[in-house]
Amino acid sequence: MGGATLALVAAVVGGLVSLVSVWFTQRSARRMRELELAHTERHRQEDREQARRDRLFAERHAGYIRFSAATRAVRDVLAACLHDFLRDGALTEARRSDLAERWNAYVVQHAEAHIIVSNEVLEAVGRVNGALRRTYGLVQRLDAGPAGPDVTTEALRRRLDDLWEPLEYLRETMRGDLGLDEPALPAAVTDDSRASGARAPDA
Repeated sequence: MGGATLALVAAVVGGLVSLVSVWFTQRSARRMRELELAHTERHRQEDREQARRDRLFAERHAGYIRFSAATRAVRDVLAACLHDFLRDGALTEARRSDLAERWNAYVVQHAEAHIIVSNEVLEAVGRVNGALRRTYGLVQRLDAGPAGPDVTTEALRRRLDDLWEPLEYLRETMRGDLGLDEPALPAAVTDDSRASGARAPDA
């Protein structure tokens, strides 16, 4: 094989090597761009999903606060009703209006709670709702009068005392659902808080 032929073959081979090298370089660059785009899109999806979870958590947190506040507002006005019955034997018009307003607000928050709370919290919501409805119904019967053998201020006092356990359970369950667990209060502190909370507020 002559020198010219060898030079031609070398040139052809060199050209092919160059073409293959360019092809591999371009293919590698395109693959890298595809990987970068996929990586960027994956991060965008993760960010969107995290934003969605954060939004749902914030909505649930706010809903729990509203429902907890509504339940305790109703409990407070029911305790004030007991104070009225013990002092005057009946509710004042102002107290009836306050009771109706707080109860209606509670009903709205209870309906909302059924949409936003987890299954675990829903069970606690049901316990509170049942206890509050029984206490509210007793207040209504006492106000309508005359009282029957089971419709007494002492029965109302017991119902109010019985509200503490489901309310505390609701609070603990909500905090647990939000990842805000905390050590249980010492028994003495819990008993003191119940004792102080059991006193009816001033009219």
